[in-house]
Amino acid sequence: MIKRYTSVLVSATLILTVLIAFVACGGSSSTTPTPSKAGAATVKPSSSATTAATAATSATSGSTTLATAANAALGENILVDSAGKTLYTYDKDTADTSACTGACATTWPPLIIASGSTPKAGSGITGALATITRPDGTKQVTYNGAPLYTYKQDAKAGDASGDGVNSFHAAIP
Repeated sequence: MIKRYTSVLVSATLILTVLIAFVACGGSSSTTPTPSKAGAATVKPSSSATTAATAATSATSGSTTLATAANAALGENILVDSAGKTLYTYDKDTADTSACTGACATTWPPLIIASGSTPKAGSGITGALATITRPDGTKQVTYNGAPLYTYKQDAKAGDASGDGVNSFHAAIP
């Protein structure tokens, strides 16, 4: 009897864990291709403003400047925010629409900009910068229509530990 109860409990725990992981990263099956690598340039990221988003509320900046930076771990140029942190795209987003909300946005904070502000293109940025309105009313920065995110586990500029995790990839200029 105890063995059967344990088996049922383990199965239920496994199902719950998979369900939580699925919900945390959105449930949409739509994908958006990662922007092309063509035309990338290596520059030192601007340090004029910090745009770190947190779990419950996203910090905003009056000026968000994106740049490109060489990332040795990935072996290529990637998009970074004004603090030099790696920016990511999410395969489950559709053009101009974020599929990462709730718990997903806790782990993958969207790159938010103050309402009425415009993202700035630093050296090496050749694609189109714009914003979309998230379900909570905040403005998220996009690159060629792809919403941009940071990763909670990236502690400092140059970290790119989120590349390939849960359908997120370092954004390529």
